[in-house]
Amino acid sequence: MAELADLKRKIAELEAKGVLKDAIAEIEKALEEFPKEGSLYNKLGDLYVRLNRQKSALKVYEKGARVFKEETYYPNAIALCKKILRFDKNRTEIYGLLGELHRELDQRGEAANYLLEYADRKRKANDLDTALTTYDMIRELVPNNPRILKTISAIYEQVGQKDRGSELLEKAKQIETKHEKRKETILEEKEKIEREVKEAVPEEKKEEIAEEIEEVKEVKETRAEEVAEVEEAKEVEEEKEIKGDISIEDIVSPEVAELLKDEERRSTHGVNIVESLSEIDKTIELGELYLKLDSTEEAIDCFRDAEQEAWQNKDYEKATHLNKRIAELRPFDLKSRQHLVEIARMKNDDDMKVTFMLELAEALGRREAKSEAQKVYRDILKLDPDNAVAKERLVPLEKTSASVDLGEVLRIEQSEAKAETIQSIEELVSEFRREVFESIGEGDYHSHYDLGVAYKGMGLYQEAIEEFEIAVKDEALRLKALEMTGSCYLEYDKPDDAERVLTEGLKIEGHPEQEYFGIHFLLGNCYEDKNDLKSALKSYVDAYNIDKKVPALNKKILQLKQRVTDELEKRRKNASGDISEDKSSTKERKGVDKKSKITYL
Repeated sequence: MAELADLKRKIAELEAKGVLKDAIAEIEKALEEFPKEGSLYNKLGDLYVRLNRQKSALKVYEKGARVFKEETYYPNAIALCKKILRFDKNRTEIYGLLGELHRELDQRGEAANYLLEYADRKRKANDLDTALTTYDMIRELVPNNPRILKTISAIYEQVGQKDRGSELLEKAKQIETKHEKRKETILEEKEKIEREVKEAVPEEKKEEIAEEIEEVKEVKETRAEEVAEVEEAKEVEEEKEIKGDISIEDIVSPEVAELLKDEERRSTHGVNIVESLSEIDKTIELGELYLKLDSTEEAIDCFRDAEQEAWQNKDYEKATHLNKRIAELRPFDLKSRQHLVEIARMKNDDDMKVTFMLELAEALGRREAKSEAQKVYRDILKLDPDNAVAKERLVPLEKTSASVDLGEVLRIEQSEAKAETIQSIEELVSEFRREVFESIGEGDYHSHYDLGVAYKGMGLYQEAIEEFEIAVKDEALRLKALEMTGSCYLEYDKPDDAERVLTEGLKIEGHPEQEYFGIHFLLGNCYEDKNDLKSALKSYVDAYNIDKKVPALNKKILQLKQRVTDELEKRRKNASGDISEDKSSTKERKGVDKKSKITYL
């Protein structure tokens, strides 16, 4: 049996020579020996594409995707499915396969996207059994959500399966009852803590303590003014003395100091000696308590209620904070991002508006509302014509069946209609889609990073960039994700975008020096592509100083150093030649002038 590495080397040599048919024959022979080697299917499909044998390519890609799935190489399987959909968006089974693969990676948002598309296609093809099975699969992505259960219950009733619908409805009611009891328990515990803290401070002492707190604040303000004056005075030693930390015990009695230290703890339990929490703050606090109990749905409901109240009170700072909080918990949520854009408009802050519009466009794209995402990117470029992200993402896209109208999505999301009152199956499915995306989390950032690596390895650079941009939200992965994004932009022949991303990577601190090697090396590639030889040489030297054991890098530095030297020498000679030429020309002009004067005389 031949070694796989030897076979791959032979295939690569045949491809390099342009003998594609021989390379294909060699791969087909290799697959007989290594039927579980997914990379061979990928290469075979690519070669079929180059010979315009698209049908054969798609068939091979699908085989490879299923092999990768069996071998649990889920990112590679997804990458091959993406290749298939590039050529043929109507291969229904691929949407189902993609949904299963993303579910395995715990990428619940992407899984929901593809499974919803798969179910819709099956429903429209009158394959209701498969559609309903798929809806159940989607429901399992967000378990114990009573709203989703009610909606899918109504779907079952619409298609004539009332028993199953009643079963799900009963389960939804049980979950709601359980949530209500939990809420009552939380509120009772909260009230108990408030009572205990209130009882800890006698009524007659509250006013006295409040006065002492005010005195402390005044003393602090006075000391702050003194520090400011000393800073302006340029007397370094005196400045150091006054800048020293001020202890609470230095300015108040020990009893009051102890109360002040304890004030923050009391406030977190919902009690403040001077003033009670506002209704908005109480709602936020309740939401945080729900989060601690892993009741994310109830927490988000609290944050939404508090945001609405803050909006009505024109407290845009608090509304902004709450919408960001919801967006963090629900990366596919559109309502919170739309509100953030509206807040930026109210504040007349174009920079903030662009930032939030980019987030809105990303959320739309991930929900397969591609055409609406494109509209947002166009609006961004009206505000910021040089915005690199919007320019990169603004590409001509056909409106697919998965496209969702933003206005329609937002109208559905803002609707309070219950599943029981909805009449048509289409409206039920829209409601189900809304509930799923409103309840779905980000998933594992590492799986997005791995998927980006798989996309990059198969030449799907734009898809890879999108995955790395998700992974970059994880602080631990941020540096690696930026490096990979820069690498993709270079493969994409976009050195300016690569430079922007890689420079951002250099600003990240706190990593071992070795982890910055790739950033410096790739920056060298960027500058070399742009013919900025000095900057390229500097970046390569920075990389060399981190790891001197890379022979190819040492050779590149010497070659580039010679190129820079030759370039400088060429410029020096040109400059000398120009000076000589200028002197000669001046001399000739003087001669002509003199001769003409003589002739004239």
